[in-house]
Amino acid sequence: MPAVTDVSMGAVTHGDVLAGSAKPQDIVPFGGEHAYKAFALAVGLELIVSSLAGSEHGAVLVVVRPEHDSVPGLRELAAGRRLPAA
Repeated sequence: MPAVTDVSMGAVTHGDVLAGSAKPQDIVPFGGEHAYKAFALAVGLELIVSSLAGSEHGAVLVVVRPEHDSVPGLRELAAGRRLPAA
């Protein structure tokens, strides 16, 4: 099952912002005083995509072998909590 991740810096998705359904108070960085961590992740992802796509729009698809699937172990650790693509 493919998983799609939105790395929006806000408490809402980029789609919510584009659709106009995001409230101003929701367009804030995650993490409060630790927001720099989310920013660093977003910058790293942007560098990967832009190094592959150049100045054009781009996306990165990561494909792994089924025997390396770590999701079942993560779901077990999450103990019933909602995870993306669940």
